[in-house]
Amino acid sequence: MTALTAPRYALLKLITGAATTLKAESLALGRNHAYLQQYLHKGTPQKLPEDVRTALARRFGVSPDVFRDEHDPSHQPLEDAPPPPPAPPAVPADGQFRIPEYNVAPQAGGGAIPTNIAVEDGPRPTDHWSLPRRFLGAFTENPESLVVLRVAGDSMEPDYQAGERVLVDTAHRTPSPPGVYVLWDGFGLVLKRLEIVYGSDDPVTVQIMSINPGYPTYVRTLDEVHINGRVVGKWVWK
Repeated sequence: MTALTAPRYALLKLITGAATTLKAESLALGRNHAYLQQYLHKGTPQKLPEDVRTALARRFGVSPDVFRDEHDPSHQPLEDAPPPPPAPPAVPADGQFRIPEYNVAPQAGGGAIPTNIAVEDGPRPTDHWSLPRRFLGAFTENPESLVVLRVAGDSMEPDYQAGERVLVDTAHRTPSPPGVYVLWDGFGLVLKRLEIVYGSDDPVTVQIMSINPGYPTYVRTLDEVHINGRVVGKWVWK
């Protein structure tokens, strides 16, 4: 995910305040439906072109300079907008870090609705795993984003067996590079290999694949799925 720069933060604040959506504003600009989403989350384009800044300014009643790069001398901060959130403090390299395990099993199969999530409070840990912070640094800069989940089903065998625990980086929610992700595919919470379909743009589509050849590959548009995180490790017992 790209950094939340001042013009990106301003755009998010204006869209939220106007009760509109990234998709609706992208289409209003005459661009594909994911144009502003890709700008915010993927850094493409890195800077908004002049015609887009002008059109957004007209729609939201602000100066086009609000959407200029913050290092541009003509950049104008959005009035009364709070500054972007500060970077999280550095995580000490030494000591143990406790990773929560949740009683939500992504199906390595057709999917399962996570009925045991407490909606009002969010999911509640059923256990914790302690690992050295220095070891976790090889997988993520933010250990707070890691969770442990239990595999169910057989569609990802032999690599992922039912009952195994996987380590998931919930901050990694874009299917790039290709890999194994936990996602909601519209029918259930699944553990699958994701890969963006080469050349797809409007809309971007992803292949959702199993390792077990007995299960078919299927395709969804990126906005039809919700990626919960990328699998970065698993526990194997011998």
